Amino acid sequence: MSIILFVVAGFLLGLSLQGGMFLFLIPFAGVAAALGYMNLPRVPGGKTATLPVVGSAVRATGITPAVTPELKNSFGDSDADYNEPGSTLRVNQVWARADADVKKAFGDMLEGLKRIVPNVHSLVVFSPLNSMKEWGIRAYACSNPEAKIATDVKITENTGLISQLFRPDVNRLLEGDLPGGKPLLYYIDNPMIKSVVAVPMLDRGKNRVGAVVMDSLYPSAFNQHTAQALTYIASTLYTLYFKSFVSAKNYIEQQQFSVLYHYQHQFFKNMSVKEIYRQISEYVKGNIPFDRMMILALDRQNDYNLHQERTGRVVSCYGIDADQFENKTFTLSDKGLAILALYHNRPVERTFNQSAFNAYIPRIDSQEKKNMDIRQLFVMPVPSDATAEQAELAICLESRRSDRYSEHEMNLLKAFAGVAGFAYARACQVERDKDLATRDGLTGLINHRTLHENLRTEKIRADRQKYNIGVLMMDIDHFKNVNDTYGHPIGDVVIKGIAGAISGEIRKEIDVVARYGGEEFVVGLVDTTPEGMIETAERIRQAVMKLVFDVHQQDPLRVTVSIGAFLVTPDFHDMKKAVNYADQALYKAKEGGRNQVIQYTDRTAEHVAVEQGV
Repeated sequence: MSIILFVVAGFLLGLSLQGGMFLFLIPFAGVAAALGYMNLPRVPGGKTATLPVVGSAVRATGITPAVTPELKNSFGDSDADYNEPGSTLRVNQVWARADADVKKAFGDMLEGLKRIVPNVHSLVVFSPLNSMKEWGIRAYACSNPEAKIATDVKITENTGLISQLFRPDVNRLLEGDLPGGKPLLYYIDNPMIKSVVAVPMLDRGKNRVGAVVMDSLYPSAFNQHTAQALTYIASTLYTLYFKSFVSAKNYIEQQQFSVLYHYQHQFFKNMSVKEIYRQISEYVKGNIPFDRMMILALDRQNDYNLHQERTGRVVSCYGIDADQFENKTFTLSDKGLAILALYHNRPVERTFNQSAFNAYIPRIDSQEKKNMDIRQLFVMPVPSDATAEQAELAICLESRRSDRYSEHEMNLLKAFAGVAGFAYARACQVERDKDLATRDGLTGLINHRTLHENLRTEKIRADRQKYNIGVLMMDIDHFKNVNDTYGHPIGDVVIKGIAGAISGEIRKEIDVVARYGGEEFVVGLVDTTPEGMIETAERIRQAVMKLVFDVHQQDPLRVTVSIGAFLVTPDFHDMKKAVNYADQALYKAKEGGRNQVIQYTDRTAEHVAVEQGV
């Protein structure tokens, strides 16, 4: 049906070329062409027949070879980005389908005109290549099957007769008797063309975005009525061209929004904050172009330091200078653009000009590595509560193109941020609930029950790899006197201070530390030696001795700890008994004068048994 409609449109346009009363047929030809386009198969799916090649070969001229214009590049920049979106293959298929449809529609239109307009040798449609100042052949039709068209030709300013249409004062070309015939750049076999009529294709802003050319081997083959009719044809072709681009672009954008459903489902399946970070990175890399992408996250705020300045870090970074930004820490008082979006819970978009005097604006802080090649930045906050003053997360995208992030990308990221923010708040709540069950609320250390679970896990790993685990049990000396003299609030301050001192002397990502009871702490030293265990215990004891607590009196408060130690070797398997042995050594340290480290031995056990009257 579409082919029939295009032929009808071509027939009507051919009659209109006769001028006079036939000019009224031009609007009907446009309607027929539009109906033909509407009956084309939509993307995606289906097959589109390609226009038969009349003849082409590599052009042996000084003209720079060019590829066939692509629909997606005719209305925008084609520069590559850092990331390769996971949906690229599907997107390319959509553009290829749209390109084939446009080529088919243009070809049918030209084929119809060729059959109707007398003495036409070739009809050619040019459209933009990499810019509006470079045109390549989009479609053509030739009356002579032997004619050879240079499909890789590139028309720029000052490259032949057709290039005159780049000039704003040239609205048409009408050559009726070229002396001796004239070769045109788009031919390989260089037939002697005697007549040419050409008009520019104009967009809605009257910018020149291509040309429609008709030539003949006969002199005076065309007249002013032909040129006028060709102007209407050029307008119709541009409308078809632009609508095809918009149709394909809208389809791709709809598909991108539909991907949100998949991620919404994935978000609600997991309860891990780290997994939320991973899924945000995965989505952005697969759907939105960038040259650098960062995810910023504020640290969780504890109830006991609500008045402390919020801090955070870059939890993920990909692209340009990623190693310089990954895990970079910040505070909300830093002056970066990404921090500004977090602080005010508002999107931030900036376009940077290419002036050599344009000052660099920090993304995080003034200490970061500066890259002046980046032309556009867009930061989308990811709030767990849309009404919150500050956002907990932010996605920062940067591009070397100054027009990369349009309203579509911004709306796409905004919709995604709404889903991600809700999932992030839910995961944080789950982890907070877990912390309440596994951690001590005052110190943040794991509790008694979690300690034994972790020690059992570490023991299984130690048995496989044949290494020791050191167990330290410690108690604050004379802690009852602290509470009785200064009150329980000061006692809590002491416990928190000692917990911090202990944590500062062990390997945070390897060793285990827990608040075991009121004023008791237990440390599990993974993969240690007898000497290493005692050395660490002594460091802890001395670190506690250096602590000074302000009790609003003339002299500050100082405290000490007594420590019992037991080394779990590969042939020892009962971790509860190991903690008990460390406790017995602690008893011996207190009985021996406090503020000391005692390692468990058989004699320690005998001494404790005697003291307890066993």
